[in-house]
Amino acid sequence: MSNGPYGLIACDCGALSLLVGGSPLALGLDTGDEPVAFWPLAAIQIGQGADELDVSADDEGGDAWGCRRCGERLLYAHDGTGMAILQGHPEDRGDLASGLTLSQQCTLEALGYRVLAGE
Repeated sequence: MSNGPYGLIACDCGALSLLVGGSPLALGLDTGDEPVAFWPLAAIQIGQGADELDVSADDEGGDAWGCRRCGERLLYAHDGTGMAILQGHPEDRGDLASGLTLSQQCTLEALGYRVLAGE
């Protein structure tokens, strides 16, 4: 992880926190039209509570990362794209990284996400 900008994501009970470094690659909407941000999976590190991390695989080739103690899901990781999908948009929407590859965008759209262009 770089020494650049970072954010902290924590579950409701505070047992698990994740550090997110850098900038999202793109913004989008999930299948319920809720805002999401697409981050490089390599930008995510465990801040505290590694023993509380619950990683549950799904049939789409990804994993839901959540807190074992309170059950809150913090992100969805998709190894096939190298992406982490976090709920909500970052406050500084103008600070996006270089963007998604066409392959990543197609895979995310096949999973039901809508990538927002030029946001």
